[in-house]
Amino acid sequence: MADKKFEAEADTGEEQMQEKRGIGALRILLRILTSILTVILIAVAVLLVVNRDRINLDSIKRYMTYRALETNEEGLGTAFSVGEEKVLSYGVLNNALVLCSENRIQIFSDRGSQFEDISVSMKRPVISTAGDYAVVYDAGGSDLYLFSDRQEIYHYATEGDYALISARVNEHGWMSVVEEASGYKGVVTVYDARQEPQVTERISSQFVMDAAVSADNKQLAVLTIGQSGASFLSTLTMYSTTDGEAQETQTYTNATIIDMRWDHSGVWLQQEYGVQRLNNQYEQVANWQNNTLYLQGYSLSGEGYAVEYFSRYRSGTTGQLVIIGSSGNVAGTLNVNEDILSLTTAGKYIAVLTQSKLTIYTSDFTEYASVPNTTGILQALMREDGTAILVTAETANVYLP
Repeated sequence: MADKKFEAEADTGEEQMQEKRGIGALRILLRILTSILTVILIAVAVLLVVNRDRINLDSIKRYMTYRALETNEEGLGTAFSVGEEKVLSYGVLNNALVLCSENRIQIFSDRGSQFEDISVSMKRPVISTAGDYAVVYDAGGSDLYLFSDRQEIYHYATEGDYALISARVNEHGWMSVVEEASGYKGVVTVYDARQEPQVTERISSQFVMDAAVSADNKQLAVLTIGQSGASFLSTLTMYSTTDGEAQETQTYTNATIIDMRWDHSGVWLQQEYGVQRLNNQYEQVANWQNNTLYLQGYSLSGEGYAVEYFSRYRSGTTGQLVIIGSSGNVAGTLNVNEDILSLTTAGKYIAVLTQSKLTIYTSDFTEYASVPNTTGILQALMREDGTAILVTAETANVYLP
């Protein structure tokens, strides 16, 4: 019995020793893992500090979205052919590339896969995009095409003496179509996402220039131009898309409105000498004007801001880019000494293409990325995730910062 008791105690002691050895080994392993994790965290911290202007949530999204896309050292994807016809209008549809020439509407993926190739006959094609929707129409002509998720879903052709003046689509697929017709100075029709007409406004007092449906589908903004004596008048009238009743009218004397964009919180109005903004209650919340400069270009597609490109002279390469915030504040300025070939915005990014390089800025003109040697590039189309599509006369490719 004594021998058995001794053996049991010996076994217990051995088990305790093995347990202590295991705990010691585990502690050593934990120390090693902690040291490795500390080194990794320090390395990540250094990387974030060194690249703090380039690494953000969008860069992580880009990595997840485009990790299979092959790029060179400059971040340029493989170029793909877009044909040899002269492209007259460009657009981005859900990160796809939309091109329209006199004879073709084409939609390409980032890798050059073709979603659509439609034969058309257009003299002045215009592309308007929002979210997953794009409308392509022939200004002064008769044909209109609506696309959703890169596929054609609707084709409209005017009848009789009607001709298309403008067409826009919002991110929910609601579309405004402006036509000229005998007996009127413009006819505006609102179509819902099923392409069924909801409201038609026949206007005979002033010439209709443009129209747009609000982001919530409830309002229609109609832009007209007229004359009072020696003065030109631009008038913005808001209608209800439910019953077609006019809700508000704003008149601008000697301040020609040449473009507009309706986002979730209001309407941007591009003018000859600056930009204004109305909120959804039709109150003016921003007004930036400078009648000593000449407008050379602009973009209203940014998230909460507009970009104006002015120069001191009607022609020449010396100019200034100005970012106007949604409250009318100047959020940034940038002097330029080269011709700007392309100026586009999307989300919080601004793409400025010159003959020497493409530069992408954030919405305060902080430089985010750049590509030198842009010879042959005709258009740089900014996208909301910080990427851009570069288009030449015959090819296109994606730039990943």
